[in-house]
This record gives sequence, C-alpha cells and structure tokens, in this order.
Amino acid sequence: MSFMLFLDKRHADVQAMMTAKDIPGLIRHLNHRNPDIQWQAAEALGSLGTEAVVPLIRVLDGGHKAVRIGAIEALAKIRDLRSVRPLVHLLKHDEAVEVRWIAALALGEIGDPSAIPILFESLRSKEKYVRYGAARSLELLHWIPRDDAERAYYAIALMNWPGAKKMGKAATIPLTDILQDPDPATRLKIVELLGQIGDPDAQPACEAALRDKDAPVRWAAVVAAKKCRVLSAHIPWGLAKRPRTGQNPWAAAVLNFFFVGLGYNYLGFWWGFLVFMSYASIFTLAQLESGPFIPYVYVYPITALFAAQTFYMAKKMPDL
Repeated sequence: MSFMLFLDKRHADVQAMMTAKDIPGLIRHLNHRNPDIQWQAAEALGSLGTEAVVPLIRVLDGGHKAVRIGAIEALAKIRDLRSVRPLVHLLKHDEAVEVRWIAALALGEIGDPSAIPILFESLRSKEKYVRYGAARSLELLHWIPRDDAERAYYAIALMNWPGAKKMGKAATIPLTDILQDPDPATRLKIVELLGQIGDPDAQPACEAALRDKDAPVRWAAVVAAKKCRVLSAHIPWGLAKRPRTGQNPWAAAVLNFFFVGLGYNYLGFWWGFLVFMSYASIFTLAQLESGPFIPYVYVYPITALFAAQTFYMAKKMPDL
C-alpha cells in the first residue's frame, strides 16, 4: 500500500512539474528508475511545446541513453524543425541502436523532407530496427523509390521478403549489403532469397555465408550455393573457414587434466559428472592415506592421458 502511495506521489510530481513548466525537473525524470514515469515525463515535455525544444536538444549530446530516448520522443511530439539537424546527427553517429531507431522514427513524425537523404541511407544500416524506423519515416514523408534497387532496400527494411524477391536480380546488391546484419534470422532469410533469385553476382555473398558463425545460415548457404554459381569444390573449403561454435577442445582438456570427468561433462556427456565424483572420492582417500601432496605425483600423468583423449574427442565432434 505504501509503495503504491509512493508511486502515486511520483506521478503527481510529474503533473505538478508540467503545470509549473519545470523543464529541467522533467528532463531529470527521463532517467527515473520507473519506466512509467520516464514515459510520463517525455509526454509532459512534448506537451510543453516549442519552449522545451532548446533544453531537449541540449541533452541529446551525451548523457544517459534513457534521457536521449525520452528527449527524442518529446521532440517528435513537438515537431519543431530546429530538432531535425540534431536528430540527423544522432541517426548517423549514436552508439545505441535504440537511440538511432527512435531518431529515425522522430524524423518522420516531424515531417521535414530534408531528412529523406539520411533516412534513405539508413535503409542500408546493418541494424534491422534502424532500417525499419527509416522505412516507416520515409513512408510518412511520401518518399517514392526511383527504381527496383531502391524498392528492394525499402522492402528489406520492412522485412517484406516476398516484395524483395519480386525485384529479382535488382535485389542482389541490397540483399548482400544487409548480409552483415547481426540478427541470424535476417541473414538466414537473405541467403535463402539469394538462392531463390539465382543471380551469379551473388556468388561472393553466398561463399561468405558459408563461413557464417550461425549454423543454420551456413546450411542455407550450402543449399543456395548451386543457384549462386558457387563451385561445388568451394563449399567444403568455405565451411572449413568458419569460426568454431562448438565446445573448446582446450577447455575440455584442461578440465579433464585437473578434474577428470568434468571435461566430458563440458562436452555434453551426462556421465562425466559421475566420473568426476569417482575420481574425487578416490583422490581424497589417497590423500588421507599418504598425505595431501604425494597423490599429485601419481595422478597428473594419468589425467594428462585423459586430457589428451578429451582434446581429440572434442576436435572430432561435428560443428557444422
């Protein structure tokens, strides 16, 4: 009950600050620990209109991420053209994906056509959220693609995969541009589309996808390889260049050297822990019998054999 009264008081503070036009106080509340109060503060700042624009623009340069997001939300509501240039700067340079995303959306809400070039450039961002925000804003600004390549970038940003496929070979370059997306599901869909389109110009991208760190993406590249004109002999070679995503053989070996059995457990064998418990029991009994140090003289040559065996076992485990 007391907690709810505390929250009600905090909500009342936001309302009181809005009534008093306490812009600095509301900006401080953009970083409040309660997300509801953050949103209320952003709404309140947006409702204050143009007199809040300059203070809001000032906090866009640095500060906590939540403050920048709340300030952008307020500026999008105010729709003052003075905020366009700072928002463009954030869209280009801010490190936080969320900030670039909401900056893209805000530029569309403000409605200044001068933002179209940077929004179109953002359709090529490697982050799907930034691309999506840019596409939505371009729609609000009534942007019209000039050719199939631009239509492909737009369709990819909206995750409209059938629409991108309709562009045919014109979509090859846009798809390969976006293949650096950190989202494996997006990379998987791109590789599948490149295979369905079957453009020989996609060969380098399909070969690169064979080395993808995500196993489903690599398999999609194998399936698409023939249609992308990748030579059959290049497929195993490309897969061999992939980063290893399975368990580390050295880690398994070290575990089995010092704690026999845990190396097997690390590799996914359930009985490894039973081996470790047996080893620990025998080793403890040996220490009680002969002292704490003498058993190490005998045990390490034996565990070294286990370590070597575990290392080669891990190396042979499939990792495709």
